[in-house]
Amino acid sequence: MKRFILFAAVCSLFSLSIFAQTPTPRPTTPAANNAAAAAPSGGMGAEGKVALINTSRFANEIAELKVRRDKLQSEFEPKNKELEDMANKINGLKNQVQTQGTTVSQQVRDQWVEQGAELEKSYKRKAEDYDTLAKKRADEELSPVYQKLNTFLQQYAQQRGFAMVIDGVAAQQSGLLLYAIQTSDITDDFVKEYNRANPAAAGAAPAKK
Repeated sequence: MKRFILFAAVCSLFSLSIFAQTPTPRPTTPAANNAAAAAPSGGMGAEGKVALINTSRFANEIAELKVRRDKLQSEFEPKNKELEDMANKINGLKNQVQTQGTTVSQQVRDQWVEQGAELEKSYKRKAEDYDTLAKKRADEELSPVYQKLNTFLQQYAQQRGFAMVIDGVAAQQSGLLLYAIQTSDITDDFVKEYNRANPAAAGAAPAKK
């Protein structure tokens, strides 16, 4: 039996797998201009540093985001419980048919089967409705924070001279990241700076019905 999961489709809302920002050009000097003229044509590479960040930590460590996620979890807990209860009833009826079907009349057995089939239809409809609603509410609550995170990351990278910020976990999983020193990971500092600049509200707003 499928279990309803609130955030099944939320992961795609925000992706920081690879972020690149071209640094502000520095003033040139005659010597630099001469060197540039003598250099062969082609890409020269961006000036600046490369950093790694673990965006999977944001859900629990970005305070503003965690408050909203917790709010959504509380909002949808009754719906999750309703679906779990329905699933238990369906499984109970199936087990009843399998273990006791031969001890009762055909009419009773058919009633159990029909009841289970109706419950399964109702479960599927509710699960689809709740999933649609969950995606809508997650987009309403989380997208604004993810947009702020994206903007803040761009400013953070520019201020510190990073030419590129890569999601370390995603890069490792895809096989793109072969080696990186520990000091290249900026997650701790980024989370600290974002939380300091964007403190979470003291309490979540009332859940929408």
